[in-house]
Amino acid sequence: MKYLFELSKEHKTLPKAEILSCLSTENINYQILVSNEDILLIESNSKIRKINQLTNRLSFTFFINEFMFSSDHSIKDVKESASKNLLSKSGSVAIKYKNRSNNINSQPIVKTLAEVYTKNRKVLLENPEIEIRVMITDSKLYVGSKISEIDRSQFEERKVQHRPFFSPISLHPKVARALVNLTSIKRDEVLLDPFCGTGGILLEAGLMGIKVIGSDIEEKMIGGCKKTLDFYNIKNNKLLCSDIGGIQNYIDKVDAIATDLPYGKSTTTKGEKMDKLYERAFESMSKLLKKDGKAVIGLSKKDLIHLGLKYFNLEEKYDFKIHRSLTRYFVVYRK
Repeated sequence: MKYLFELSKEHKTLPKAEILSCLSTENINYQILVSNEDILLIESNSKIRKINQLTNRLSFTFFINEFMFSSDHSIKDVKESASKNLLSKSGSVAIKYKNRSNNINSQPIVKTLAEVYTKNRKVLLENPEIEIRVMITDSKLYVGSKISEIDRSQFEERKVQHRPFFSPISLHPKVARALVNLTSIKRDEVLLDPFCGTGGILLEAGLMGIKVIGSDIEEKMIGGCKKTLDFYNIKNNKLLCSDIGGIQNYIDKVDAIATDLPYGKSTTTKGEKMDKLYERAFESMSKLLKKDGKAVIGLSKKDLIHLGLKYFNLEEKYDFKIHRSLTRYFVVYRK
């Protein structure tokens, strides 16, 4: 079967990378058919039920659809393609669309699809039995039948100001979720955040059924992190108040690491120079991570990426603008 993912476009490459990592995590084989900033189209022999499991992991995707067809923008081609790809099951229908092109008028396209797919069917705009989704891009339009929608409102509800412990230095939950997903960690495996701060990364991992270990040099942060994990009922956790160099005295090897290394004037390094702290951090993380495991690290400067190459292999890197004056560099290393 062919599956169509509607991407958020908040980053050029991160949404696709997150999906591919999750496919690998769930042992779903696939072949990429089309990939651009708007959509990812794959072919897989996995059933819809298994693909639907990704709904509970992804953060930079809007919808997962069963692919029906793609066509150019001409009304003739749209009508011919739709007529060759009729719905196989009965039920009420709604046609929803997203126009990502500034040059294409969507109304004639949607009207044509409605003529084909709503004929002799009940139209329900809310809670239809079949939702046909149309993604209109500059080059083509893509049509699919909705399998599931990612609940992205949950990430807004878990922003740090809504949690029991607040600190201005905290990743957005959807970014924290993506970092966890990029590690390819499976449910019930162990993820470490050695600079856990307010616990945002641990929270997102814990909500996916992953065992979490967090460490921070600040006792205040560990106490606040515990409040957050307790509030969201994350039971499978271990928290340590420790310098990065001392964590290995308390725990065994972990399956994955996801962390955002300290940066800026508001973060505490106990007077240690940033480069030295980063060097120690990479050395310690290499000792804590199992062989072939991934460490997804947030860095404040691109020229710090090389510090990890002494201990890890570089797999991917993503420049991510947090706000107008701050860019983070999220780097995927493998041991």
